[in-house]
Amino acid sequence: MAQQQKVFDPWAADRPPAAAAEPRAGVYREVQAGAAFQAIRSGYRGFVLPATAVFLAWYLLFVVAQAFAPNLMRRQVAGPLNVAWVLGLGQFASTFLLTWLYARNARTKRDRAALDLRWDTQDQLR
Repeated sequence: MAQQQKVFDPWAADRPPAAAAEPRAGVYREVQAGAAFQAIRSGYRGFVLPATAVFLAWYLLFVVAQAFAPNLMRRQVAGPLNVAWVLGLGQFASTFLLTWLYARNARTKRDRAALDLRWDTQDQLR
């Protein structure tokens, strides 16, 4: 039988032994199955999935309009600005708006609950 070669693992010193990792894994599985964690995940999904869908639709509308309606996109809106410029600048504005909305949603709805859950989990691991 061939001798098994030992592989160098630079993070092995930071990892607890396998016997010590099992109780810790049980705590994390318990927390993940708990109502508090599920409420945090549900709040996250409730914001991120619709926001992503709306933003992706808005972006695709811009790309499709640029490709299939060039005359519409060339239409002058104000001075040198045409519809393409307005929609393109609207992409930047909507990106910043979405980022601000996400940060506000996280701060007001999830951060406190996630921090409390983190502290509870750390207490269970001690």
